[in-house]
Amino acid sequence: MKILKLFLVFFVFKFGYTQDFSNQWTGYFSYLDIRDISIGNNRVIAAAQNAIFEYDPVSQTQFKTDAVNGLEGSEISAIHYSEAFALSIIGYENGLLQVVMDNNGQVFTIVDILNKQTIAPDDKRINHFLEFEDKVFISTEFGVAEYNLANLEFGDSFFIGQNGQQINVTQTAVFNSTLYASTFGGSIRFANVNDPNLVDFDVWQTIGSSNWRGIINFENQLLTVRVDNSLFEINNNNLNFIRQFPGEVKQLNQDEEKLIVVTPNTVHTLNAQLNEIGLVNALFEEVELETNFNSARIANDVLFIGDAKFGLLQMEGLNSTNFQRVSPDGPILNSVFSLTSFQDELWVVYGEYNRIFNPFPLNRRGVSHFTGDFWSNLTFEDLQETKVITDATVDINNPNRVYLSSFIDGLLILENEEVVLKLDPSNSGLVNTSNPSGNPIPGDVRVGATVFDNQGDLYMSNSITENPLKRLTDNNQIVVADLSETLVEPIKTSSAKVTADDQGNVYLATSFSGIIGFQPSTGLTGKIARDVEGVDLPEVFEPNPVISAMEFDNNNRLWIGTAEGLRVAFNPQAMFDEDAQLNVSPIIFLEDGVPQELLFQQFITDIEADGAGNIWIATADSGVFQVNSTGQETLNQFTQDNSPLPSNSVISIEINGATGEVFFGTNRGLVSFQSRVTDGVDNLENVRVFPNPVKPGFSGVVTIDGLTDNANVKITDVTGNLVHEEFASGGSIQWDTRAFGKHRVASGVYMVLITGEDQIETQVSKIMIIR
Repeated sequence: MKILKLFLVFFVFKFGYTQDFSNQWTGYFSYLDIRDISIGNNRVIAAAQNAIFEYDPVSQTQFKTDAVNGLEGSEISAIHYSEAFALSIIGYENGLLQVVMDNNGQVFTIVDILNKQTIAPDDKRINHFLEFEDKVFISTEFGVAEYNLANLEFGDSFFIGQNGQQINVTQTAVFNSTLYASTFGGSIRFANVNDPNLVDFDVWQTIGSSNWRGIINFENQLLTVRVDNSLFEINNNNLNFIRQFPGEVKQLNQDEEKLIVVTPNTVHTLNAQLNEIGLVNALFEEVELETNFNSARIANDVLFIGDAKFGLLQMEGLNSTNFQRVSPDGPILNSVFSLTSFQDELWVVYGEYNRIFNPFPLNRRGVSHFTGDFWSNLTFEDLQETKVITDATVDINNPNRVYLSSFIDGLLILENEEVVLKLDPSNSGLVNTSNPSGNPIPGDVRVGATVFDNQGDLYMSNSITENPLKRLTDNNQIVVADLSETLVEPIKTSSAKVTADDQGNVYLATSFSGIIGFQPSTGLTGKIARDVEGVDLPEVFEPNPVISAMEFDNNNRLWIGTAEGLRVAFNPQAMFDEDAQLNVSPIIFLEDGVPQELLFQQFITDIEADGAGNIWIATADSGVFQVNSTGQETLNQFTQDNSPLPSNSVISIEINGATGEVFFGTNRGLVSFQSRVTDGVDNLENVRVFPNPVKPGFSGVVTIDGLTDNANVKITDVTGNLVHEEFASGGSIQWDTRAFGKHRVASGVYMVLITGEDQIETQVSKIMIIR
């Protein structure tokens, strides 16, 4: 008896509507790494690393969709636009699918492939979409899956490798009622597209051997590309050689009766007779761009190229030497390492080191500067080929001057985005790192970060040297801060971040020696380490945990992030007083009556205090936490599951104190949350109340900002009855429109009576509430 070999995967239909977070969140994603392009309705739909955008060549307008609008935030591998069904379908490296509807922008998330346990995580990549009738054939690294576009649900999946095994399918094509699949599995597979038993691997036949990069039905010719980049026509199941391309063929497409063949450095356009009528490569050599093309399409005889570094390029013709970059404005990259906010501007750097401050392998990523209106991206070449830039510090007395720390090349000084000085051992007192024998390593000068103290002096870390804390003088000379009394083995200690308190003391974070403090006014030093009385640091690494974050709150307490948890130094200045004892301990809170340690054994990557004294804490794999000033109450936790964070690995936090915008830099992109918590201002001249009026159906909070620290805010009805009173911590408060947190107040006009802490300055505003 013959046993029918049916290897059918039943994908349980699972999709969900994703939430649009655009009311409180903003995405700042990079659109320079284009992974795939689709064409439809006279628009170009481009997929960047983890966001998409539509470009209208006629109006030259762009429309972006990112994690804030519902995209998942993972790495995109393929995109297809269906004119028939007015939707875009997005495929991801991890097997996730998302559908974006044209009519309302609604995003559907389909997790069937992502969650399938019988398919290895590394074999779920979506390689290609082929629309055929009312469905798409999805080429994946495990086989082919059907997805019905009419009712948005999966059909069958085909495991077409030998004996029904999984096989990497690179592309599919339908030709003469036959479904063909190019594979990286030794052959081209084909079967009747209308065969009801496509799930039976025995109905699939093979052509040729070797591996195949792609296959396409072009002008009634079935064409395929072999792994050696040779183009063949398949005729009666025979392979007829046509030509060979000069590089790895990454994509086969067709538009407007033209075949488009993409390699990393060339785009070839062929007519129906397979004669080359367009070639793009020489013009990029003229402008010295190191191209890495991923995709190309044609719309109205205009060639669009998606590059992995330069974004979406619009050519003036198939052989044009002129091009225009049409990607949306954004930062260079999504892999953020550190953020710096000053006024309405933001600096983003991408250099990095690992958990023990090792910068290798060295990266060359440049920096990004957001002015509030547009992005300015400075490349590796713009910055005198400075590698591993890990920090930016804005000169508060001259905001056009910025100090960039390099964890391999020293200190870079910019003015108006131009390099004016690069400091390294050849022209300053900066010192190369030392090897275990104490000998310097040429070309390895590690400045991890810089900070201004209350006197306007710039301090910096100079890792793995005899004197790892240094100061820059007004005439750009480097002066050593002597830590020898406290730091016993400096050349065995990596250091990176530095911070300063409001008294001018400077603190240096190290890999295994805790925190080293320096008091410039006296020259005294001290430390927060496990061998110091009163200090309770996590007991995971010896002799001390890696110090990964430091932040002073509004009460001059030092919040300390380590690779294994959170600590608070309640009196850090005690390290400079031999008669005082430090108090460094975890935050303990009760959960169901059981004592718990806040962020126990979490890797803390960054900490920021907002204007109200709340603390924002970034973690390596659990998202972001916002706690109150004591740490006893968690106000928010943002993760991929409940927010637009593109990743739970949040590397850096920065807060715009004037607007309350909180920026989160992750390894997959930059987003921000409008917290409405602002810094206190000097006077009450610019008090704002919003929304105002409060309209029917509104369920949020009313924000009153432009307040001075500790200003008293009373809200009364017009007859003088008090319904709310609060003292401002920072520059704003929020009111839930309830009378002392109980019932909602009725429609009417309410008075906002504000008195400054000095009891002299006052301000009055009004709120109209309409129920």
